[in-house]
Amino acid sequence: MKKHLPIILLITVFSLLLCSCDTHSHNTGDDDDDTDWTTSETTLPDYTVRRSPSHNLSRVDATETFGVIDLDYDDPWGASQNLRMSHGSIHNYFQYFSLDGSMNRVNENLSDVSMISRPTVLEYPADEDGYVIYEVTYTQIFPISTKEPDFVSTSFFSYHGVGFLDYYTGQTFPCINLSTQIDSFSVTGEVKFEGKRYNMGYYEFREQEMLDSRVEQSDGNKVIKSEVCKITSTSYFVVPEGYDGIVMYVYVADDTNTPLADILAEDNPYFIETGMFGDDENPNDYVFIGIQAPE
Repeated sequence: MKKHLPIILLITVFSLLLCSCDTHSHNTGDDDDDTDWTTSETTLPDYTVRRSPSHNLSRVDATETFGVIDLDYDDPWGASQNLRMSHGSIHNYFQYFSLDGSMNRVNENLSDVSMISRPTVLEYPADEDGYVIYEVTYTQIFPISTKEPDFVSTSFFSYHGVGFLDYYTGQTFPCINLSTQIDSFSVTGEVKFEGKRYNMGYYEFREQEMLDSRVEQSDGNKVIKSEVCKITSTSYFVVPEGYDGIVMYVYVADDTNTPLADILAEDNPYFIETGMFGDDENPNDYVFIGIQAPE
């Protein structure tokens, strides 16, 4: 499978919204980094029951289908992986870029850590008997602070969203790379679960909001630009009743040296098929959150 790469968000007049299913194609961070990227929260994700999604699942920017994914297992994959689990918010890196008219970087970052909130999980019955829908919502806050010239041609930041995998087999959920062209998608297909075949759907929606924006004069014809950007992501999973293997994963290693060309090259809504987590990833570079049905 393809490794998870940074998402990009351009926030000026020439705004880009570039996002991936948290894909990476470069070296990961130091395996020995013992930084605590989670908050001290100990409560589990919120669960409640309601009757319908907050988004229209039939209206998405891109669609894709996949073949049969076998979720039957002998021993749970996650139990043998020593996954770094979290029950609270998670911090991870982002990097901000300001470019001149020749596409040269002209800024200095003064902050580079975002916060992904503890997800809220809603469950409700699907239209088809024997299925349920999980709605997983989380926000990501970016406290941007950058020193740059008075005028730049365009500005953006690259960041990491999340991915999802199956706890029992270690297989990642297929997805479509959210790019400047799309802010939502659906992928549908079949899964084999407890010896039977079921339909399955994964839907993703992204919304952006600027919470604060200010500019202060600095030295040498430079300014300090401070912005707070909020991205709200909502994921839907249509799965058979009784399935409780969804796990969210977040990349937390420091990759703020990723070249601009590599980041921009990901601006393409390509399909990412399922694969075994760990084939290209180092689990030590990730933090995991279980998305489970309420008792």
